[in-house]
Amino acid sequence: MLTPLREVTVSGDALTRGAQHGEALRKEIQDFVRDDFARVNRIRHAPLPESRLWRIVDEHRSVLEAVVPELARELQGLARGADIRYEEALLLQLRRELIGAPAGPAGGDCSTLALRDARGRRLAQTVDQDGLIADLGIVLRILPERDGAPEVLLFTFAGLLGYLGLNSFGLGVAINLLTSDGAGPGVPPYLLVREALAQPDAASAVKRLEALPRASARALTLFDAHGVTCCEFTPSRLRTWTASTFLRTNHFLHEELVADDRLNIFSRNGSRRRLELLKAGLPAAVDDASTFTLFSDHSLFPTGLCAHAEGDLRRPDTVAAVVMRPDEGALSVVKGNPCRAAPLTFRLSSATPVLNEAASC
Repeated sequence: MLTPLREVTVSGDALTRGAQHGEALRKEIQDFVRDDFARVNRIRHAPLPESRLWRIVDEHRSVLEAVVPELARELQGLARGADIRYEEALLLQLRRELIGAPAGPAGGDCSTLALRDARGRRLAQTVDQDGLIADLGIVLRILPERDGAPEVLLFTFAGLLGYLGLNSFGLGVAINLLTSDGAGPGVPPYLLVREALAQPDAASAVKRLEALPRASARALTLFDAHGVTCCEFTPSRLRTWTASTFLRTNHFLHEELVADDRLNIFSRNGSRRRLELLKAGLPAAVDDASTFTLFSDHSLFPTGLCAHAEGDLRRPDTVAAVVMRPDEGALSVVKGNPCRAAPLTFRLSSATPVLNEAASC
């Protein structure tokens, strides 16, 4: 039985925000990070020697402190608030890079859709993870530190500074795993989401992503008042295109990046099947409720859109499903498998998002 979905609100400067996050979730963070390095070595087929693991963390630390110093400062605060080491706070941001390619043999991971409907923009995705981490899911509200900065509302996990969410400029960001060669010291994609959500629109977010060293491959779906911006990147290359309605799973779609795909054949086949399920189900996904119903599909059980790990740490598990309404500043979340629970809705503190001038044209 999962614990209820919890909201954590943080404010102030970066160090204070991190400390508030760490203090609010101290036990959960301590227990997780000390469970065989946040379960990294329980998931990997070949465990990382401890010396190698901390060397990788330190290589990324140097980059983070140089290029995203505010987030590094927030991680220092997180460590202080949770009473863990700074290196352990960094480890929590780097789990995906440390785990490496999907450990399980079957295809399952996040599935995303973006479209306009009668109420406005809808950006939705399943959140699929191995490691049985559903209980760590939280909603993180980040209040603006200064005038002109956005409020941010995220679904993420205890101790993780970013995952997916929206801001008070009306920008929503979803994230999907991609797999490529060339991973190295850089900003982990979950922290890139935080950098994107600090921006007023998708164009500014892409410009910021292009300027930063990236630790590994990902796809971000950016939805602002101008439409959908599809962004795929590896550590060395980034490509974008626009769409009106967009569906994606976990294989590269941009023709210039398809050759970079290193997803194993089982996961690639699973990704393609899930994309077909999204396409087939989209006409019936007319509102938030029917979107969650689509995400509850068991056609490929125990993987598929609603994946069930059934107690296996190495198998994909749909640990949450999220529907974002950037026009309304609303984020609706089912914690755990979407087939098993009803969503809770969280809203930005202001009644409606504060759109920047460009977005309100």
